[in-house]
Amino acid sequence: MGKYVIGEVDVTTVPTKRVYVAAGLGGTSFKDDKSEFLIKILQLLVPLLILGLALAARTYTKKE
Repeated sequence: MGKYVIGEVDVTTVPTKRVYVAAGLGGTSFKDDKSEFLIKILQLLVPLLILGLALAARTYTKKE
């Protein structure tokens, strides 16, 4: 392992406090709740619409 060591860390230059605060961990956010609601509704309706179209296509193209 000694051949992979580049140098040593100077402890006096390392900051003791964390400056960056990740989003969602106490930071303020200005999200629009309406757009979140719209996205959730679309995530529900789009798969249902695809399923409905597939069932309709199956029904109309079904040969008896």
